[in-house]
Amino acid sequence: MRLLMRDGASLADAQDAAQQAFLQGWRRAKDGCWAEIDHPRAWILQVAFNHHRAQQCARPQSAFGPDIDVPEPGPGHAELTDQARDVVALLQQLDHNCRAVIAFDLDNVPAKDIAITLRITEQKVRDLRKKARKQLKKQLPPPAYRERRRKQ
Repeated sequence: MRLLMRDGASLADAQDAAQQAFLQGWRRAKDGCWAEIDHPRAWILQVAFNHHRAQQCARPQSAFGPDIDVPEPGPGHAELTDQARDVVALLQQLDHNCRAVIAFDLDNVPAKDIAITLRITEQKVRDLRKKARKQLKKQLPPPAYRERRRKQ
């Protein structure tokens, strides 16, 4: 769910995608095919991610630009700290593929696997990572130690 929320999913959408992934995993286990999966964690992440992306493509886009799902305080968000909510809000401002690369990075998914999942080259993953970091750097306040250095 964390990966999907970093990719712009609401809590409900992330829960739905995670449920669909585990349901598919259960079906594979029931059919005796689970042992064929070499990396179960990566498989579950990819299935959930693909479900989330398919749901995003199926929804009509707003005429006013991309919908930004800003987490609101209340039930279901208690586990998120203020800092995590800010990061999620910043990630949601990134474009589609940059957000996906950073979401995978935050879950320690290797660039090779990100490239396979997104059906792009590893170089494109590196380019998107660089672009996303540049955009995030503009949005984030400078670290406290830099502020102290400027004042001196």
